[in-house]
Amino acid sequence: MSAPLKVLGIYREEKFSNRAIEADKEIMDEVLKSLSFTLGDSVVFTKIRPEDIAYKVLDFNYDLVFSMAQEEHILSYLELLESRGTVVVNSSKSVRNCYRGKLSELLSDDAFSYPRFISLKVEQVLFKAFDSKHGYWVKRGDFHALSDDDVVHIETIDQLGAVLENFKNRGVDEVILQESLEGELFKFYGVRDSFFNLRYMGKTSNDRYSNIPGNSDIIFDRGHLERLVHMAARILELDYFGGDCIISDKGKMHFIDFNDWPSFRSCRNSVAPNMASYALNKLKSGVSNACSFVQ
Repeated sequence: MSAPLKVLGIYREEKFSNRAIEADKEIMDEVLKSLSFTLGDSVVFTKIRPEDIAYKVLDFNYDLVFSMAQEEHILSYLELLESRGTVVVNSSKSVRNCYRGKLSELLSDDAFSYPRFISLKVEQVLFKAFDSKHGYWVKRGDFHALSDDDVVHIETIDQLGAVLENFKNRGVDEVILQESLEGELFKFYGVRDSFFNLRYMGKTSNDRYSNIPGNSDIIFDRGHLERLVHMAARILELDYFGGDCIISDKGKMHFIDFNDWPSFRSCRNSVAPNMASYALNKLKSGVSNACSFVQ
């Protein structure tokens, strides 16, 4: 009898789950439940919260790791696992690719119509910036938003100084100053090259959590958007992902955000089996490639 598959599940750190602590936990649980349903007794699970002491005594003997973590010390641990042949979804590299500064660089290809941006040190004096008809967003340059203060809208550059001072006081060293766009906001969820879900969120506004009714039937090429989303996921090397896209009144698509492993709130039950299946296929592919290399 072959040894059971050893699977590790790492929940997201609560400080990175702004307004989504339970939702983040639920999607991990659903994926592992789907994997258990598929494999039965041939799989052994270990689940940890990064806030617990447990991760400090973990060994390196895992076949497959599902990780929502973003802390650097855990990413370094995952990187070591990957170097030893463990399959990790999402990989440590892909998570780092979603840090705001790196993400902005990788999505600057014209295909994604990513809003104009510049990177700024919080102590930097900005003498001139690009013009932006609808104001600017100031976003922390490392992680995604840990709190509501990490993404701030300003109408004019004159307001930037006070915002930078606030970031500095909270220990943030670098920010992204980004063009603010108007249009219809859509949220997407995906599993690379195998699942896509689109959810209408309303019209854009200066309040990220407002829900302003708009035109959910706006005409644009949804098939093309799906292809672009998976293209971006490949560039970012993400397996599971989500993000936001603005559709202008002329149907132009602008990616404004991309996240590693979101909570999949609107499609959790339908996507979880797909996520489990994707990970198993990736594991089998890795084993096959390793065997081919040895031969």
